[in-house]
Amino acid sequence: MKIKIIIENTVFQADAKAELGFCAYIETKSHHKILFDTGQTGLFADNAKIFEIPIDQIDSLVLSHGHYDHTGGLQRFLQLNDHADIYVKEGYDSNKYNKVGKYIGLPKDVQIPPHRLHIVKETTEITEGVFISPKITIFDPHETHFTHLTIRKGEDCKEDTFDDEQYLAIVNKGKLSIISGCAHRGIVNTITSAMQTFHLPIDLVMGGFHTLHEDEATIHRLADKLNTLEINRIIACHCTGIDQYAQLKREYHGDISYGHVGLNVEIDD
Repeated sequence: MKIKIIIENTVFQADAKAELGFCAYIETKSHHKILFDTGQTGLFADNAKIFEIPIDQIDSLVLSHGHYDHTGGLQRFLQLNDHADIYVKEGYDSNKYNKVGKYIGLPKDVQIPPHRLHIVKETTEITEGVFISPKITIFDPHETHFTHLTIRKGEDCKEDTFDDEQYLAIVNKGKLSIISGCAHRGIVNTITSAMQTFHLPIDLVMGGFHTLHEDEATIHRLADKLNTLEINRIIACHCTGIDQYAQLKREYHGDISYGHVGLNVEIDD
């Protein structure tokens, strides 16, 4: 089973491009092809062409949550792919805004064909060994990343607690791999929820941790929590933040690296 990062904030090869966002390609041993998020624009498709990833052959698209940097490429995906099942959690199309009042949700002009849309309400196996899990329990509210992010409905405005957030879980040879989009509900909360759902040792945690704007004390607490967990390897990226990653690299005792456009990740047989 293989994973390739198609969109991320950083790139090191001249022919590919980066943008603020996340998109990953997963191909299973049975050749089921999955796209996890679509980045901020249609750029994911340009990179996919360079990497010889056939977007028109994708079987399943999973959207981690309704922010523009994860769903902004949806329109181009729909133009290139006419059949893939699209998995979201209820609330993915909420009116999401940032602290300066800018709309940052799903592009308003995008319509997912109803026959392709699947609302995930419980842990769902989309192909052998690959699950979408919508349950992210907030065990520690201090680990969440909701500040200055809101949902508007008419005249009402409330804090966005990201009830639409979900993660991808891959079970292989009795081990668990977790792919997160932004972990607004907290990466340790996400990992702990996955442990309670699957009851398996963790091979890989990959994705954004949404710690870009967090201070050193917060990153120190996160490193301490991660050090209490038995995780084989961590690949942080996107909204984790480079400086915050550097601190995690110093303080986390396990195997941690930073993801980038073009990174290949193998899940061992």
